[in-house]
Amino acid sequence: MPDKRHGAGFELRKLLDRLSANPFIPNALPSRHLSYAFAAALAFIGLLTFVVLPARDVTVVADGASELVKSREVSDAALMRQAGVELNPGDIVVRKENRDGEPMLVVQRATPVVVESSGQLVYWRSRAKTIAGALAEIGVSLNEGDKVLVNGILCSPRDLLVALPARMVSDALTLARVPEVAMPTNDRPLAITVKRAVPFTVREDGHLLEFRSTQPTLALALKENGISLGEGDIVSPELETPLTAGLVTDVEHASKIDVIVADVGQDVYTHEKTVGKALETAGIILTALDKVLPDREQPIVDGMSIYVTRVTVGSYVERESIAFETVFKSDANLDFGETRRVAGQEGTLVREYEVTFENGQEAGRTLLQESVEAEAVDAIVYYGTDSALGSDTIPDGLNVIKVMHVYATWYNPRSAGGNITSTGVPVTKGIVAVDPTVIPYGTRMYIPGYGFGVAADCGGGVKGNMIDLGYANDDYVDWRSRYVDIYIVG
Repeated sequence: MPDKRHGAGFELRKLLDRLSANPFIPNALPSRHLSYAFAAALAFIGLLTFVVLPARDVTVVADGASELVKSREVSDAALMRQAGVELNPGDIVVRKENRDGEPMLVVQRATPVVVESSGQLVYWRSRAKTIAGALAEIGVSLNEGDKVLVNGILCSPRDLLVALPARMVSDALTLARVPEVAMPTNDRPLAITVKRAVPFTVREDGHLLEFRSTQPTLALALKENGISLGEGDIVSPELETPLTAGLVTDVEHASKIDVIVADVGQDVYTHEKTVGKALETAGIILTALDKVLPDREQPIVDGMSIYVTRVTVGSYVERESIAFETVFKSDANLDFGETRRVAGQEGTLVREYEVTFENGQEAGRTLLQESVEAEAVDAIVYYGTDSALGSDTIPDGLNVIKVMHVYATWYNPRSAGGNITSTGVPVTKGIVAVDPTVIPYGTRMYIPGYGFGVAADCGGGVKGNMIDLGYANDDYVDWRSRYVDIYIVG
């Protein structure tokens, strides 16, 4: 079948050439005569084409633009040349009709692609729809973890293979880090870089994990695969180690604990297994008295809180005054109502304690010993006696705790209009009516010239420093009302 791209004239020329060159064909025409015949045939065919094949309108669509071409050409290549459309290797021309039924030629461009994979560069024009399809055309398969970059941008293999507009292509080869490759100078290729993932192993806290990564360093590969590193974590080899196939790395995560020492908290990251060891490696020195909660032998748990109470022991000496007593003694050399005082002296009681402090605050104390550093010396009040009443007026050895100067009267049931006192006891000698706000009920006293008495009654006329001495109805009243010093006894 004749090649329509070259036309009938071309076919005729080939036929004439074969005839002139064949020695077995009789009456073969000389070459000069054949040239005349060929020129005449071409002129005839051109005239025939002009008459038989009239010019027609064909729409050519290419690179987003369309152009109407009026031509008698029948081949796609001739029509493309007439429309000024250059076809590249891999491009195809699809014949269609527009809405009016007129012929239309649509140019479907192949995408120029340069691929860098495993150290090799390949350039071609692809008809694939996706990036994965384009790679498959040249036999490049992707493994788990491999990454594909198009013009330096990370893409999915399932992404469409779309040629970039000229305004978006700065330098595809530079982006892909491929400096030179043999290709037509008028192409603007997509630079596809295949980064091969390498396998490596991580022992994370004793658990074996297998990963693949395209990252250049161990640090980036761990991050990419979800291995989070925190403060205090130990990684071997170092994080900046280049990632190579078969690399084995150990990751030991530190436990974060909250340590509160004497009410001051701090975060501690540790690889120790017990509370005591964790505190020791953190530089927290414990004494035998310090309290640790939980116990020092308790295992470390991530996120736990440890409380350290600082315990110290000291001594404390306390001195307490010992009050002296006041003793009353009679002195025959003193007149009645006259007193002489000898000053007393306070003593000193010493207590020694062992004091326990927790975080600087006293938590308890224990009495170690108690002793009298100085004895108290009693004060002595000497008083004179009433010689007119006899030497037995004030008994010797009387435990006098107070002397009061009062006005003393007397009464009996008959004068009082009743036999029962305000405290419920009968009126008899020894019952003394007092002002209870001055001398409380129950107070024992010695009244010279009357004897011993007890405050057990009160009266409307007994106010302040005044007393009323009781007698029974049949008692002999030997008292005359007067001021007198009375002695309050213990």
